[in-house]
Amino acid sequence: MGNQKEAIKYAPKDLKPFLEGVVKNHKFTNFRADLSWNKSKTKNWVINCDLVDVNAVLKFYAGRAKKDQVGGRKVVDIDLKDGYNYKGIRFRETRKKEGRAPDAKTTAMQEAGSKYVFEYVLNNKLSGYSTINKFMSDQKFMEGLKKIYPDVDSDWLDVFWKQHKKILELFANTQINRFDHTGGFMDFISKLIKDNFGISKKDNWNPSDIWGVRGNSTAVMKKLEETVFGSKDSQTIQQLNAVMRGMYKANELVGISLKKTSGNVARWEEYNIEKLTLNEVDEYKYNNIKIIINFKPTSDSQSLDSAIQLRQSSGADYNFQITSNDTSKANQNLKFESKPVGASKARGGKAQIKAVEALMKDNGLNYLNKHQNYPKSLSDFAKKIDGRDKNDYKQMFDRVSKKVSTNIKDSEFLTVMEDKFNSDKPFVATSKLMQLHFLDEVFKINSNKKFTEFWTDMLFLSIKKGDRFGPFGKLY
Repeated sequence: MGNQKEAIKYAPKDLKPFLEGVVKNHKFTNFRADLSWNKSKTKNWVINCDLVDVNAVLKFYAGRAKKDQVGGRKVVDIDLKDGYNYKGIRFRETRKKEGRAPDAKTTAMQEAGSKYVFEYVLNNKLSGYSTINKFMSDQKFMEGLKKIYPDVDSDWLDVFWKQHKKILELFANTQINRFDHTGGFMDFISKLIKDNFGISKKDNWNPSDIWGVRGNSTAVMKKLEETVFGSKDSQTIQQLNAVMRGMYKANELVGISLKKTSGNVARWEEYNIEKLTLNEVDEYKYNNIKIIINFKPTSDSQSLDSAIQLRQSSGADYNFQITSNDTSKANQNLKFESKPVGASKARGGKAQIKAVEALMKDNGLNYLNKHQNYPKSLSDFAKKIDGRDKNDYKQMFDRVSKKVSTNIKDSEFLTVMEDKFNSDKPFVATSKLMQLHFLDEVFKINSNKKFTEFWTDMLFLSIKKGDRFGPFGKLY
């Protein structure tokens, strides 16, 4: 449905009846009206929707509709010249599909949009915008934003508005007013940690999507370069982190991990600004850990994942998800991802696989996240692959089911798994066996204290918390 009610409310008085008729005559699969439209009488009002919706509008309004293709997308313009004071409404095929994760191009535009918003308000509007309507009414500001993010909709305008309030609260009284999203400091720090510490994926060390710097980033880069110059020993990453913590506190450099704001206001949480203390570790020791591994589809999911609920610490509660990297494809390894409770759209983050495997080894557990070591078909299920066949997995299930919640009986396990291998998505069965094996290994930790510590370590790996990780703030 999208923002139909918002659009009708926002529409000029004499356009309301027409728009109400449009949504009455066709049930849209996707509907995103541009609520930043300035109600110009010479410029079309753009409504993004799916291709099926564009075609339906074209068919229904055939006598007054004009079809075209702009930027590789189909558009239909409804001529409103007769009887209306406005040019018309453009129904445009959207690049984004509602309910799906944004693609890399859309994510890049969202991050670039945040950079633009931060720099604009810190350099031009320190008083901020008290309402979202005032935010969208600044024509100079909106024109600049749309050059960066042409498809920005009301959902993301709301996110940007909430973000700008928090950014002003944090940095209005500092000299940080420039942000690097690509190039500049982002390229510098990514190359520095790769060349000096062998960390090929910057996010495995610091998940910042954008970097705020004071003045010219050249001075910041020079300072960090001097920290690691000529040294590649194992302690240098700790030295780099220590220098960056000092720069963060001095408002010289701040890394920001951007997550989609899900609450009424944007939240801010700092990570690794101080060396990790025992008291802080204790805040992430959970005395209630519930694990769910369903094998049959439920009303809430297709049983593709395992859920670990970390509860009742003195700090934040988290949900942990273990599932395939891509749940629609075969030959996938698992990913281990956390999410803070109470911020449904804000991910905690993914744990680096090598770090997870190292943690398992440190606890005397034998697990490699390697799909090649698991059956891919029903015939494979009966064979010994990496020392395991269906009888071994049945024994795993018997052990694990005594300690976790499942939705099948012990006697059903083999039948359910065989049905999954016989389905059109046998890779779901492979993933479930990988998850089962992982949990079976974890439950070999006999000490409650060590078991709790294991999940604390897993959480820290996912949220990039601890002395091995760089300092950053999360805006969510």
